[in-house]
Amino acid sequence: MHSVTTPSAVPAAALASLAGTRPRSQDLRLLRDGLHSRRLVLLKSLLTQADRHAVPPPVRQRLNRHWRLLEQAEADDPTAFRAALGYPSVGNWLLHALSVPPGEDDVLGALAAAVALRTGTGFRMTLAAPGGLLTLPGIGVYAAHTGRVRVVAGARSLRLTPEHRRTGVVLPPPYHRAAGPGWHGLRPLPGSGTLLDDLDPRRTGTRPVPRTAPPITGGPPVPDGRTRDWTARWRAALALLAGADPGRRREIGAVVRSVVPLAGSSPGGYSATLGSAPGAVLTQLPETAWGLVAVLVHEAHHSKLAVLEDLTPLRQEGGLAVHRVAWRTVPRPVGAVLQGTYAHLALADLWHHLAARRGATPAARATARARRENYRGQVAEALDVLRSSGELTPAGDRFAEGMARRLARLTEPAVRHRPRSGQPCHG
Repeated sequence: MHSVTTPSAVPAAALASLAGTRPRSQDLRLLRDGLHSRRLVLLKSLLTQADRHAVPPPVRQRLNRHWRLLEQAEADDPTAFRAALGYPSVGNWLLHALSVPPGEDDVLGALAAAVALRTGTGFRMTLAAPGGLLTLPGIGVYAAHTGRVRVVAGARSLRLTPEHRRTGVVLPPPYHRAAGPGWHGLRPLPGSGTLLDDLDPRRTGTRPVPRTAPPITGGPPVPDGRTRDWTARWRAALALLAGADPGRRREIGAVVRSVVPLAGSSPGGYSATLGSAPGAVLTQLPETAWGLVAVLVHEAHHSKLAVLEDLTPLRQEGGLAVHRVAWRTVPRPVGAVLQGTYAHLALADLWHHLAARRGATPAARATARARRENYRGQVAEALDVLRSSGELTPAGDRFAEGMARRLARLTEPAVRHRPRSGQPCHG
């Protein structure tokens, strides 16, 4: 396994294009390559950590077996290997593994198993199940109710057998859609490859999430009310976005790999993106489909920028200054200002396109223009803060200039897209 992208390997044209927020397939490929490189570095760090700590031979042998399985999986299906390794929560699991003694919790084994299942690579191994739960990131979880699970994967089946038991569960592929005693697979959201993930214990960070309510994914064949709410809102949001801005709709499908439901409700809603898990949108259920569209666009740009900043530094490290911005009551460091400016520019662009969509009522157009202008004003002020801060790198200066160029173009009429046949137009 080899790194494919190095820091500062972002061409000037790609940096300018990404700054404008408009989706281009070549830009997304660059970001996917960058994320893959980052994940490979973290994987390799697990072996380096084991060398540095002089782990016992059995632990090192187990790590080597898991590494060889990853290598075989990559050889069997490089595309599926990349997709599996790029699943958002994998980043949280890797950072967790690097924060504990080498081999603890068998993280590399679980990751290798999940990747191999995606590539169709057969294997046999016994894995730790912390708290009685075996997690296969991007696929599902198995409630083993014991500390270890025997895992046997073939071309057409997956067998999970709790330790000290003769029988377990046998699942057919695709495993995230399979059903069986103790098995909970992740549920795909309709019309996309995005997964609704409230199962992975590290979906919100490196610390496991305590289960306070039954999962809304991986449940019975007939979805419960909570699942129906999420799937209905998702389906409606994609339809709205496809009608207003098909390019942005395709970008959301490519960037957002998982939606992580958050409990509760907050005034105006709450959503977030973790730098360790780009591609995951952590959010409370928005009240409307338009609200979910805004959340997806906003958080997708936090993900894009998180990966980009891994590839090329956009700001100086160690700055202590904080700055006021329109969308926060508390002053923010320059990194947060940069992230917020980029996400709000994408929202200004979204409302620019919504104002010009076919079939919109005059009232809907007026509302969209007002929201665009609100975001334009916020972004313009934040760009002044960024450019006068003295905390951006040369690449960061160019990125800010690219955002400013896009902002200036948002006063012109947007390209009006013809909705696909059968696609509803909403005012």
